[in-house]
Amino acid sequence: MNVREKRDMRPRRSKRAAFPESNRLWAQLRILSHSLLPILATLWADGTARLRRKRSDLAAKLRPFLEKARVPAPVYLAGSLLIAGIAVFTSMFTLGTTIAYDGTAIGTASDADSAALAISQVESELSNVLGEGASLDMSRVSYSTGLVSRRSVMDEAELESTLNDQLNLVTYAYSLYVDGECLGSSTNKEGLEALLDQVKAPYLNENTQSIEFLEEVEIREGYVSADSITNLGDIVLKLNETKEGEEIYTVEKGDTWIQIANDHGLTSKELEALNPGFDINKLMIGDQLLISNAVPYLTIQVTQYEYYEAQIPYEVEYIDDSSMWEGDTSVVTEGVYGTADTTALVTYVNNVETEREITMQIVTSEPQSAVYKRGTKERPSWAPTGSFSWPTNGTITSRYGYRYIFGSSDFHTGLDIANSYGTNVNAADGGIVVKAGWSGSYGYLVVIDHQNGYQTYYAHNSSLLVSVGDKVYKGEHIAEMGSTGRATGNHCHFEVRYNGQTQNPLNYLP
Repeated sequence: MNVREKRDMRPRRSKRAAFPESNRLWAQLRILSHSLLPILATLWADGTARLRRKRSDLAAKLRPFLEKARVPAPVYLAGSLLIAGIAVFTSMFTLGTTIAYDGTAIGTASDADSAALAISQVESELSNVLGEGASLDMSRVSYSTGLVSRRSVMDEAELESTLNDQLNLVTYAYSLYVDGECLGSSTNKEGLEALLDQVKAPYLNENTQSIEFLEEVEIREGYVSADSITNLGDIVLKLNETKEGEEIYTVEKGDTWIQIANDHGLTSKELEALNPGFDINKLMIGDQLLISNAVPYLTIQVTQYEYYEAQIPYEVEYIDDSSMWEGDTSVVTEGVYGTADTTALVTYVNNVETEREITMQIVTSEPQSAVYKRGTKERPSWAPTGSFSWPTNGTITSRYGYRYIFGSSDFHTGLDIANSYGTNVNAADGGIVVKAGWSGSYGYLVVIDHQNGYQTYYAHNSSLLVSVGDKVYKGEHIAEMGSTGRATGNHCHFEVRYNGQTQNPLNYLP
């Protein structure tokens, strides 16, 4: 094999492979730009030369005319100054329309139409704020058109704002609304927000989870009557006042008239005055009582965690005892409450608790059950019930406590109930008669022992219908009213004694 044949057997490379940089786009662009630069430079030079030739030709053609119309230097200078002065004047002044109120300029518009439009917008805003029919006194508004400083010309928004400020009829402010009622307006939005935070502040503590107003409270912004701008202190006073509105309480199990009154800061008479015709002795679960004719402007609801030791109720175990009457019980072993570390989520509305949810309890001591004896013996008709009824009908003429009678002050140990001679006197509860007869200043007296530490006295009777040892039932007719003994008229002197000590009968009567 000769040298030529060996050379022909080597792999052949294409021309493209001999110039690997030509495969890259940026390299191709660089090669192209290097090729175009000389051409572009030549074109620029030719263009510039042509422009110079044309300018020289134009100057040569105009030169004869300019030489014939040559302006003297003083005239040229004066004209230049005049043109400059006109340019300066027109840059500083322009035609405009000035609006005046009671002869005092209050704003400038670019033209009469713009001025009239601004006044119209002010009137419209005034009507929106103060109500239909509110308008400017146009006899006090005047317009004048002439040269004015360009700086004094206002755009539409600026002119309207200036007119409102100068006329002082309406102003842009922030108003506090509670359930749609405006309580006051201020130009200080942050002050109103701080005021609301201040109202909430006394209710906040480290355990507070949420605090909110139950009314719809909002701060609205916009134009208001300038006269309605209020001092923030006056708004605070308004929030602390009350508004007309009924506050109702629903009677729950265990409620009493006095307790309801005390819980709401009222006396019994004040609560009765708010609820005329209501029988204070016959409260029923679900009854609705009027507590107040006024309610606060803001009702604050606070939810917070509370941590405390709670009592765990104990159970009661009963042992039947045939020696005791049915319904009677006696304590064998006192119960002991357990204790538990408690976490509760509590909701208050104006400091009155409305809901309590126990979220966690850890028992620290277990409760101990109480043991009671429970009677199984059939109760006789005369057995005491444990409560007293009124012994007779009539008018209370003297209450329990100190009184002035017969020329001196003494302590009255019972309740005097007056009625006509011979009115029935009945046993206030079942028991055994332990006295029936004359007893000095008491006159004809009946005393009943109720077998539970209580005794009741019935004095000044005209006649007695029971004897010592009789067993009487609750409501049984035991005597008739009179005025025997030390008495000023027909009445029943009724006493309640517990373990020998007199008690106020009104505390036991329904």
